[in-house]
Amino acid sequence: MKKWILFAALLALAAGGAACTEEENPSKIVVNGGESSLSLDALSRSGTLTVASTGPWRITRAAGSGWIACTPDSGEAGVTTVELALDANPGAARSTVVTFATGDAIASLRIAQSGAQAGYDETDYNFYVTFGTLPTLYAGLYLLSADKPSWVFYGRSQTFDPAAFPACATVLRAADPTANATDADIDRVAADLRRRIREIDNSDPTATFGLYVDDLRCRIGYDWFVAQGIDPSRVKVSLLSDGTATYNNFYDYFGDPATARTNWERYASEVEALDWDHGGRFPASRAGMADLDSPTWAYALATRPGYRLVLQDEALLAPREGFLAEKIAQMETESVQPYAMLSALPQSARQQFYRMAGFDYDRFAALFDSSDKKNLVVIGTSHSSAASEQIQRDYVARIVERYGDGYDIFFKPHPADTSSRSYETDFPGLTLLPGQMPFEIFVWSLLDKVDAIGGYPSTVYLTVPVDKVRFLFAADAASLVRPLDLLFRDAAHVEWM
Repeated sequence: MKKWILFAALLALAAGGAACTEEENPSKIVVNGGESSLSLDALSRSGTLTVASTGPWRITRAAGSGWIACTPDSGEAGVTTVELALDANPGAARSTVVTFATGDAIASLRIAQSGAQAGYDETDYNFYVTFGTLPTLYAGLYLLSADKPSWVFYGRSQTFDPAAFPACATVLRAADPTANATDADIDRVAADLRRRIREIDNSDPTATFGLYVDDLRCRIGYDWFVAQGIDPSRVKVSLLSDGTATYNNFYDYFGDPATARTNWERYASEVEALDWDHGGRFPASRAGMADLDSPTWAYALATRPGYRLVLQDEALLAPREGFLAEKIAQMETESVQPYAMLSALPQSARQQFYRMAGFDYDRFAALFDSSDKKNLVVIGTSHSSAASEQIQRDYVARIVERYGDGYDIFFKPHPADTSSRSYETDFPGLTLLPGQMPFEIFVWSLLDKVDAIGGYPSTVYLTVPVDKVRFLFAADAASLVRPLDLLFRDAAHVEWM
């Protein structure tokens, strides 16, 4: 069924006062309340716009614009309503300019119509806006998988080195590059990127945009693009999982059967209440940092065209009964592991990813290859007491005793843990890894050399094959945070300590 939209907003012309000479009252014409462009999807569309003119006016259309009809195409002074009709577009995106003239005054209206839905890999310009570590790493992998003009901002400033990005990327940074971005940084960057999006749209009216953003800030796809006049069909949004929060939020919102339907319908109604088809009246977005947090919208947005939710494992969204099973089936999701994306990159792109992250692959690969033993990695945690430090030490002692004969053991301390500094001396055969090292990248890049991994519960386990996890410092799967409890529920090979 065709969706009918109204482009128009009535323009009140100032009237009255003393009679003026022609010099005092020059020709003037205003179209659609002063709008200069319309961006529409590929469907057949009809609507109205207004022409406010001080004298008789006429329309001139550029050559090749037979897919647009304007009725009437001329008129008298005053305010006239013009019926505007667009044919459905079966081919590539297209645009044209319609000129309205009276006397020596003209007003031009650029009309852009999208082509058939572009794929997520077929965009012209990409924007990567992330705040958590895992979404930022995902964004870096997606960026290196494409060669598109790109703009990048990540709130955790030390995740990547801006100087190591490919030439196609423009990186926006916090004022203090050694610290995480402040709200003031984010507001400044938001304004810069919204302006850049408008500039691209003005110069390339049929451009398609890709946005890669944390699922917790999913409204950016609307605020920065649609609210600035870009039809949703020209924007492909990938909502990048923030890790366990994505699954925990889903359970918190929809895990109770008594409220699941009510909550879903409430959040979906908030999404649908946005002005997706506003017919050319496009107010600039004024969303600041406080307004960007929108975790309740991600799942409903994933049911809209042009939105996908990028997860480690879609099967971990639970519960999946009845109403929610139907909604999950309607969502567009992509289950993709970062290590799979990294291994799929060409060698040169993988090396660039390591440089971006400040990771010395060759050093650690040589370390893993230094003996004929298998390699085992233990994940530590932070501590707030001497008792906690002792518990970790006891765990490590058990691992060394149990696995030391057959494995080279590598301990990855939490960045805030200082109690493990003596482990190499205390546990001969154990190698202490740097606490500040980008551990996710360490594991993903060396996954073929990691024979076993385990330790304290961590989101890292979401992004490695379950069969490599041999032990966990926990009582059982049920004691783990969601969705690790589901991930390891049937993992009979895991030893619980």
